[in-house]
Amino acid sequence: MEEERRKRRRGRRRGRDGGHRPEQGSAGRPAEERREEGQPDVTEESEAPGVLPSRLRFRLGRRGGADKERTEADRRRAREERPAGETHANVSPLSFWRRGRTRTYREQPMPKQTLGRTLRRVRGLYLPPWVPVAFIILVVFGILVVLFFARGAAGRPLIGQDHWHATYQVFVCGERQPNFPAWEGGVHTHADGVIHLHPFTPAEEGMGARLVKWFEYGGGKLTQSEMRMPGRRETLKNGDTCDDGSEGVLQLFVNDVRMDDWSRYIPQDGDQVRIEFGPEGLTPAEQEDRIVIDESEATRTVDLEITGGESDASFRPDSIDLRPGETVKLAVKNTGSISHQVRVAGPDGEYNTSDDYVSVPETILPDEDGVVVVRFNEEGRYEFHDPTASVAIGTLVAAGEPVEEPAEPAPDDGAAQPAPDEGAPQSVDVTLDVKMGDSFYEPSELEVEAGKSFRINLTNDGKLIHNLRIAGVDSKYETADDLISTPSPLGSGVTGELVGQIDEPGVYSFRSDFQTGEMVGTITVK
Repeated sequence: MEEERRKRRRGRRRGRDGGHRPEQGSAGRPAEERREEGQPDVTEESEAPGVLPSRLRFRLGRRGGADKERTEADRRRAREERPAGETHANVSPLSFWRRGRTRTYREQPMPKQTLGRTLRRVRGLYLPPWVPVAFIILVVFGILVVLFFARGAAGRPLIGQDHWHATYQVFVCGERQPNFPAWEGGVHTHADGVIHLHPFTPAEEGMGARLVKWFEYGGGKLTQSEMRMPGRRETLKNGDTCDDGSEGVLQLFVNDVRMDDWSRYIPQDGDQVRIEFGPEGLTPAEQEDRIVIDESEATRTVDLEITGGESDASFRPDSIDLRPGETVKLAVKNTGSISHQVRVAGPDGEYNTSDDYVSVPETILPDEDGVVVVRFNEEGRYEFHDPTASVAIGTLVAAGEPVEEPAEPAPDDGAAQPAPDEGAPQSVDVTLDVKMGDSFYEPSELEVEAGKSFRINLTNDGKLIHNLRIAGVDSKYETADDLISTPSPLGSGVTGELVGQIDEPGVYSFRSDFQTGEMVGTITVK
């Protein structure tokens, strides 16, 4: 039985290899279909050279059962019986690798880099979602840093930080001109003879607050060689002549110091600006808009405080009583956040006229002191105000028994004795020379003999105003036994003197009333 089955399988293989149709049974079915059910059907791939045989595939009949594996002899016999030159229809595409043949290599040209190819590569670039967000944050931060440093480079004054005031005067051919009309903005004026600098916009900060820009904001023009005042149409140029035929030249003085180039000048808090057009070296015939009384003539001192900013400034007290004919010194203390001024209207009741009293210095900086010495011979109410802050108003009330002559207090024994004031220079026993800078005396230590008169010749080499006050035997300033220089104060480049005599030996201190903490010295009386 087993032998018969083996022969039948060999017959089927021969028929398949030779291209014959499979053997038909009596019932018209192929012989392989007549095999017993359950007999496995074994097929095998071609054994053509260079082609690997496939795995055996088993298809179980309906009755099941497994056939034995083909022996090595059967596979050898099947290869010998296959016709020579016959190729298997199912040849693997990788057969040339298995044959060991070499393949010709051809170098492929690199593709050209074009704009379109680059754009496609960029568009196809993948970035995590956080990368664009981080890039935007960096760009915004960089812009803010640039704006911050750009604003810092602009310099002062700055928005919301600075509120400066500087006084100004304009002279044309020796005559003082009226104050400029008011205009709005952060760099402006109120027609009060004051330059107000508190920027509202970035364009007004730093270099936007220059004096030449201040002229432009008011509709005027100021260059190195010509000037058109705000509110005027006339333009004055170097070379234009005055009424007397003299040739005019434009000049600018800041705190009595001439400036050669004012194109970049920014008025500072407390500056005194004077603009002159006329013959070079001409002393302006300054229109008197104030009365100046020396502090030494005051018989009483009243403390006056000014506080607040431009919109909420106020005086404390805002009403002061004095007697007619009494000379009173108002010791002004600025406790506000900006600089202030004090101007007292005279008997005519108007400001900016010749009978006004004005603080010294005219602009009092924050936390600084100033002085106003007043005297009214008639009873009445006299108003005072801050020109830089119109809301700050006070009143001086002169009433009561008149004072015929200012009282001259008798000095104590051994106190410093002022030398008699005569028209001609008074002869003295000792003469000393002292130079004044903006924060020092040179020399700052002096020596004199007790009971001998002396004269101290003073020269102000600084840019600010100064004076010299010697405290008396009570070692206190602002008292009756003080000695003070004349004139007081001394402007830049101005000379003055102090003449006096001290009878009691000791060390006496002196100072400038305008730089009380820095500008000090001593005089030793032996």
